Amino acid sequence: MATSSLETRRQTKAASAAAQSSPELNTEVANRLRDPFETLFNGVLRTNDPLLLERGNSGNAHELYRDLKRDGKVFSGLQKRKLALISRPYQVDPVDDGAQGQADAAVVHDMLKRIMFDKVCSELLDALITGFVPAEIVWTERDNLITPERIVKRAQRRFVYVQTDPNLAPELRLLTAQNMLSGEQLPPKKFIVHRFNPEDDNPYGTGLGLQLYWPVFFKRKGIVSWNKLNDRFGSPTPWGKHPNGASNKEKGTLFSALQAMSNDGVLMTPEGVQIELLESKISGTISTQHELCAYMDGWIQEVILSQEPGKATGATAASANEREDVRLDLVQADADLLSDTLNSTLIKWFCELNGLTPCLVSRIIKKPEDLLAASQTDVNVASLGFKPSLDSVREKYGTGWELAPTPVPSVLPVPPVPSASGVPAAGQSASFAETSPVAIPTNPIADNMASAGNAVLANWMSTIAAMVNAAPSPTALSDRLLAAYGDLPTEQLQQIMALAFAAAELAGLDAVTTESNQTSKAEAS
Repeated sequence: MATSSLETRRQTKAASAAAQSSPELNTEVANRLRDPFETLFNGVLRTNDPLLLERGNSGNAHELYRDLKRDGKVFSGLQKRKLALISRPYQVDPVDDGAQGQADAAVVHDMLKRIMFDKVCSELLDALITGFVPAEIVWTERDNLITPERIVKRAQRRFVYVQTDPNLAPELRLLTAQNMLSGEQLPPKKFIVHRFNPEDDNPYGTGLGLQLYWPVFFKRKGIVSWNKLNDRFGSPTPWGKHPNGASNKEKGTLFSALQAMSNDGVLMTPEGVQIELLESKISGTISTQHELCAYMDGWIQEVILSQEPGKATGATAASANEREDVRLDLVQADADLLSDTLNSTLIKWFCELNGLTPCLVSRIIKKPEDLLAASQTDVNVASLGFKPSLDSVREKYGTGWELAPTPVPSVLPVPPVPSASGVPAAGQSASFAETSPVAIPTNPIADNMASAGNAVLANWMSTIAAMVNAAPSPTALSDRLLAAYGDLPTEQLQQIMALAFAAAELAGLDAVTTESNQTSKAEAS
């Protein structure tokens, strides 16, 4: 009885300890509503972008960043990042692989093609500069599927985020004429919001506009100053002098004449008044404004592309490879973040509404393969005794490749084969005078040809071997070869002669070896 009570107390203590150590579920402790440094009114969240806060966080604050795209360097850099991503192919993969999963992935892929997926991605990537981009899905029914008809990008100034429940994510709301403070609630599965760099869990994100605003600002000021300098020193300023007692009408006539001579400033003084210019002590060409604009362009490029302005150096190839690697890293990061947004919204909602297998969309980002280096590698591997399959060749080097035909050797005419006694077989032409032939026990050349599968050459070599066996002397062998193959080109005839005399030499060596063996046996006995 005491043992049972002790065991009960142990179980109770263990359960209490487990309850105390388990985490609290579905709650946020350091939520935004408890932030003493942030003032919320009716739960409306403010951005944490310092520049937008400085400008009052008004409805047109994000227009500051959209205006930056008027700068050619900014627009060019953003286009490079956006086009580098959307130019890559995309694929849809099911979470659970299988026949049904692959079929559902094909349905999702077809839906993305219908809504011009690349265009949607390009618009959502404007979050790179503004921080966040909302886009509305217009749903429709087609082919027994609830599918997007189109996806429309909306202006950031029309939306705010509101958080009333500390344990729930901030809610996107639409500002209307009836509610310009906290906005109206939006229906579910309706808006996609892509964010860039949402610092401190801020739903508005922090775009590159924060870093681009000042270089663009200083660049514009520098260009204005540069144009004034060019106008001042590029063309002379008209200077008119009037008598001291000139009337207003005379002065007006002189002023009109001066204005007709210049589109900018003019100078008019009474007679006898002297004007001097205090010139700068700097000698040579004045390039301060040009250098300022070039420096700001480099700053802009480094912010957007994470690359320093290009400079000619001795390590040009290494520098180009490094730039390519950085560019691929940026494209990969942009693609992964955008795919996360789409997989958690558009793709997820489409699969849920139509009962499809959950699928994921992704971009295929990889560095183009150096085909010259790949071909050299293939040659080196082939030298080890391997050969690539036709499918692997087409996959690596593209379609249009076929196996090259095996070169067929020239088929030589087969001459009459002498009999073992040297007399031609019935129906054959007369042969040369023969003596007892020297038989070749083995013809290595013919055997090798046959083992290689070349029946034509094997038969050819057997014929030559028979002629060697029947010839009483080298001269007779030469004559027979000329009679049989004299009509062939000189090069082929030389090859035949060389093979025939090689066979004769082999036969002689074999005869000497046989005679030596027989002599050794006789002496041993």
